Amino acid sequence: TVGGQVSITNEIENYPAYEKITGSEFAERIYHQALQMGAQVEFDEVTSFDFSGEIKTIVTTSGTHQCRAVILATGAQRRKLGCPGEEAMTGRGVSYCATCDGAFFKGKTAVVVGGGNTALEDALYLSSVCSKVYLVHRRDRLRGEKRLADALEQKGNCTPVWNCAVAEILGDKFVTGVRLKDVHTGEES
Repeated sequence: TVGGQVSITNEIENYPAYEKITGSEFAERIYHQALQMGAQVEFDEVTSFDFSGEIKTIVTTSGTHQCRAVILATGAQRRKLGCPGEEAMTGRGVSYCATCDGAFFKGKTAVVVGGGNTALEDALYLSSVCSKVYLVHRRDRLRGEKRLADALEQKGNCTPVWNCAVAEILGDKFVTGVRLKDVHTGEES
């Protein structure tokens, strides 16, 4: 697929020329527009490069390419919690993409960590799939857009958990729960 992280975004709103569009559709439209404008796209593994001269050289597994300009789009890395159990439970209940993996949690209880737009969007999406969604945030109020916070407040199956951080992800074969730590008192639950 094309588009990187935008392609896994459930919904993009208020982008110039689009009132609402899914991330995957948005990425596809940009890709096809680039092709219509003459872009040539190759999906390949870069093994080495030389950007020192006026003509840039890129060596891939299928050949050598030369050009005058190179745009490096290295993408982004998912932000991890860094708590015990996270790595061991990744793919076994820990997910970093609600729209990609939400179906695996149909009818179950889910925990979303964060207070920004991505966390709010993920919690909103999961509220339509899961029986219960807890939104764990280390502050006492959300940082995301008001429209998202208002929409989340209207959901009957979403519960915010304020001033807490995930201390540990619990489980053996699959996630069975999380241990939370109050950021002010240190109390665990």
